[in-house]
Amino acid sequence: MPAKPRRCAVRMTAVCALTMVAAATRSLPAQPTALPTAPAAKTFSAPAWAFPTAPPSTAPVPAPDSVTPHRVPNSARRYTWADVANRFNAPDWFPAQHPPMPSRVLYGIRPEGRACGYCHLPDGQGRPENATLAGLPAEYILRQMRAFRDGTRLSANPVSSTNSMHTAARGTPDDSLLVEAARYFSRLTPRRRNVVREVRHVPTTRIAGLLYAYDGHGTEPIDGRLIEVPESIERHELHDPWVRYTTYVPVGSLARGRRLATQGPAGVATACATCHGPDLLGVGEIPAIAGRAPTYVLRQLINFRTRARRDSTAAPMYAVVDTLTIDDMVALAAHIGSLPPTRSPRRASR
Repeated sequence: MPAKPRRCAVRMTAVCALTMVAAATRSLPAQPTALPTAPAAKTFSAPAWAFPTAPPSTAPVPAPDSVTPHRVPNSARRYTWADVANRFNAPDWFPAQHPPMPSRVLYGIRPEGRACGYCHLPDGQGRPENATLAGLPAEYILRQMRAFRDGTRLSANPVSSTNSMHTAARGTPDDSLLVEAARYFSRLTPRRRNVVREVRHVPTTRIAGLLYAYDGHGTEPIDGRLIEVPESIERHELHDPWVRYTTYVPVGSLARGRRLATQGPAGVATACATCHGPDLLGVGEIPAIAGRAPTYVLRQLINFRTRARRDSTAAPMYAVVDTLTIDDMVALAAHIGSLPPTRSPRRASR
């Protein structure tokens, strides 16, 4: 790919958009190429509420309990908090619900390459603060790991532009191990675990790590935010792959998001369906986005808009995000997250 990729104007046709995506996919090098000459169309600041991050504590952190066993619904397994805190042995509550995990997924690579299944879960469903890997193209997963490794995929989080993925990617220099893990996740089936609710007032929350948890103190105006909360913060922290999440968005977000996804923020060429397929279930190496956690989708739109994501696979997204407001992004994330992540048997048979 040239050092400065050609970008179609906002009024570009659908053919132009598809050509740009295809060219980016065909010509990708083994290591993603940075795009330093692709500034955002307008100044855009990432809102802190979209990246909840608990401040570091100055108090001594007690060792996690290694005695008391815990359980999650419908699982016969038991783990202590010390077990769950081990980032090099992913807690696996339902081993019969997925194939045997490769070593990189289950155990990781010490000292920095934590187990993939620790955050993304053994069945690849992930959580709001990280990606659902189940069903993503293996080559797409590999390209993203290389982008984390070389720093061309960063985060717009005002607190830190890097996170545990950058450490894990740098801690796995052997691409053969990444290939094995990517193929494993690509063969899994994603499922949607959130319900999207349009509200004017949202239950009050507290920051719990990298997401929100209910605090039980009443409600407050939603004020244009997207707030995704687990039904049980304990089950979330125990890495239960079946815990449910509720995503709160402003009234009217779903209809607005549906319109943006189908018509595009700047014409059909910038519609989600143009590249990700009519059901947003992916096309070739272009990833599926339907049914992903709305929090995660929102953060990626912000990352594209701020150019925190600037490897060569990001270029086709710039024409889409550069005209979006934060309200548009919230609406798009809500709509995308509300869709089924797999094609129904009836539609598949047509």
